[in-house]
Amino acid sequence: MTQVSESEKDYLEIEQDLRKRYRKNLWCRFTKAIREYDLVQEGDKIAVCISGGKDSMLMAKLFQELKRHNKFEFDVKFLVMDPGYKAENRQLIERNARRLNIPIDIFESDIFESVFHIESSPCYLCARMRRGYLYSRARELGCNKIALGHHYDDVIETILMGMLYGAQVQTMMPKLHSTNFEGMELIRPMYLIREEHIEAWRDYNNLHFLQCACKFTENSTFCGDLENTSKRREIKQLIRQLRRINPFVENNIFKSVENVNLSTVIAYKQDGVRHHFLETYETVSCVKSQEIKQQDAHQDNTAKTVETQEKTFEKLMRLKQYLQALDSAAVAFSGGVDSTLLLKAAHDVLGDRAVAVIAKACVFPDRELAEAEAFCQQEKITYYIFEADVLAVDGFMDNPPDRCYRCKKALFQEIQNIAQAHGIVHVLEGSNMDDLGDYRPGMQAVAELGIKSPLREAGLYKQEIRELSRAYGLKTWEKPSYACLASRFVYGEKITEEKLWMVGQAEQRLIEKGFRQMRVRVHGTLARIEVPQEEFERIMQDAVRSEILTEFRAYGFDYVTFDLQGYRTGSMNQTIEGIEHESIFKDSAFGGDKGH
Repeated sequence: MTQVSESEKDYLEIEQDLRKRYRKNLWCRFTKAIREYDLVQEGDKIAVCISGGKDSMLMAKLFQELKRHNKFEFDVKFLVMDPGYKAENRQLIERNARRLNIPIDIFESDIFESVFHIESSPCYLCARMRRGYLYSRARELGCNKIALGHHYDDVIETILMGMLYGAQVQTMMPKLHSTNFEGMELIRPMYLIREEHIEAWRDYNNLHFLQCACKFTENSTFCGDLENTSKRREIKQLIRQLRRINPFVENNIFKSVENVNLSTVIAYKQDGVRHHFLETYETVSCVKSQEIKQQDAHQDNTAKTVETQEKTFEKLMRLKQYLQALDSAAVAFSGGVDSTLLLKAAHDVLGDRAVAVIAKACVFPDRELAEAEAFCQQEKITYYIFEADVLAVDGFMDNPPDRCYRCKKALFQEIQNIAQAHGIVHVLEGSNMDDLGDYRPGMQAVAELGIKSPLREAGLYKQEIRELSRAYGLKTWEKPSYACLASRFVYGEKITEEKLWMVGQAEQRLIEKGFRQMRVRVHGTLARIEVPQEEFERIMQDAVRSEILTEFRAYGFDYVTFDLQGYRTGSMNQTIEGIEHESIFKDSAFGGDKGH
């Protein structure tokens, strides 16, 4: 067996993260931009331009993945220009390239020295000169394209800067023909990737990149002439403020340049020529009916999108108004999709008068606790963790149909005690409108204890919560639904700490193999695996199936089966006959657990 060195482990694990942990946020958005804007064609030779920062280094790794898995041939060169870096900055770039296994081609220029004495906008001149040198070197290497690492946030900031400071509507294009190097193109394959996801990838892998290494600000964390840099910082701050009012604002800014209707603008430029609406006002008095229909259809689609956003936004305002009426609140926080949005909204509205209370118990995996803690620390939210001995709750281990009621009541009573001890008036939980459609006895406990359910009061459904979470930039917006490990057992089967450990280990292993939405259901010593139908083919691959069998048996399962119905919430509830949903929900506050 080949021995893997420690340095190789670094880049191999990082590459695996791109395929699994960051697949949706990084890899899928990278490939979507390439497809949507036709950025890479067969036979291309692309100079991937690396500045040494997080964006370009990630772009290089993504291009390596693309080259491994793409269906057609193209070539890449990883190009680094040294414009006059200090020795330690160049060494950092080289060290990161070695760690990430990126074979860089470094060439030198004297750009920093050339622009050092320029007083007016030296950064503009520096950027222009850098691009020229990169084009020139790329051509020498036989490349027909250069790739730059501008991302989604760069795009929307550029749109606003153009409007507010340049009196023009324009955007940073995903690709451009070079005006000075015939036959060359510039592409931006990071166009759809959010900066926060790049930062998350960097921090998770403990990577440290150059932030700014120019001669003007060698000891600074940003680069640029003060005027332009301060403007971009102002725009970043403005977008953050607007997002607090309307969480859809970033997507709307981005989409605005995709939905320009030239019939409704006073003037525009095309190929350097200015056109005014009066030029064709008298002559174009009749438009073809088909064109009218197309315009109407486009306007209808836009109107529907706006209407949907407005309804969700109205519910968000309703949620905030509900929270504003509370003196103080303790949010029962699991780190899931619903409770994360609720905690975020409560903290935005109530400030320090909103806290989180997190239960630590054998029915909750350690990763969930770690994610919940990390969110509170990131958002600077006060939180309290308590040890919950759920196995000691009367009747819990016997796993009766009302197990969830017994457990929820004990947990929420403890949360109420913690809230009262800290002078907090209300306890909140994160159930939503979709939680009305399944057997959820935990809701009865919520109703009996007077726990409040603000998401349900605002009329929010799961998809709307995900949309709002995404708009807020919460990482949980696409987190799979989750429920406590006790929900994996058929009712009536005794629950023990050992069995909970078996389930937790088995599901963690599936997550590590890239199965994000799944369940391991327990029937005695038989494990029944549920995954979405689109994952059927992958889980039945010989290598994957063999590994799962070996590992699950090591955890203590005698039999391992695959459920042909696929993943679904509440599948264990099918074993209960005659469930009276209405009796559970009647007069309740609609709190409760999430998708089993």
